[in-house]
Amino acid sequence: MSDLSLGSRLKQLRKARGMTQSQLADDLFVSRKTVSSWETGRNQPDLQTICRLASYYQLTVDDLLHQQSVPCADDQRPITWLGPALAIILMGRLGFVALPEMLVLSDVVVIALAWLLVSWWQRYMHLRTIRWACSLLAVTFIVAAGLNLFKMDFGLQLIYLAAAVTLLIPIAGTALIKKIRSRPT
Repeated sequence: MSDLSLGSRLKQLRKARGMTQSQLADDLFVSRKTVSSWETGRNQPDLQTICRLASYYQLTVDDLLHQQSVPCADDQRPITWLGPALAIILMGRLGFVALPEMLVLSDVVVIALAWLLVSWWQRYMHLRTIRWACSLLAVTFIVAAGLNLFKMDFGLQLIYLAAAVTLLIPIAGTALIKKIRSRPT
């Protein structure tokens, strides 16, 4: 255990995610000066803001306030199954015969998944945005398979459903963990 003040801990958490003070301030709807004053110790966030910070960093309030050092940024990266979903769609794209319209849709999906994967890896987008996009893609996959869009065969329908489930697993897992953590003991 290292001896970190709350301000130092907040700064370490922010830097571990590769964010600037302005980016954090925008996400929390406060000014950059407010974030700076927390990190330097001139001011302390109020209880409501501490709760928002804990939620933002996916920590409990207790974990946020404990004087422990933050693991390196790679240990903090949340789980995503964008890679496996991309692999599933690529297998379907390359392994099944389909109409040209379906091949174009598959190409667009591959590009979208690859872009989300790179955005997640390089932290171009906020995690909530990536989760929202994954949810939207999953719903699109389910609708496309359910409506038999472009007369896709049964194997391709299964591929799209499997990719949808693969995208939804980490989102559902995160929601379940938050629900479990919020239960009173």
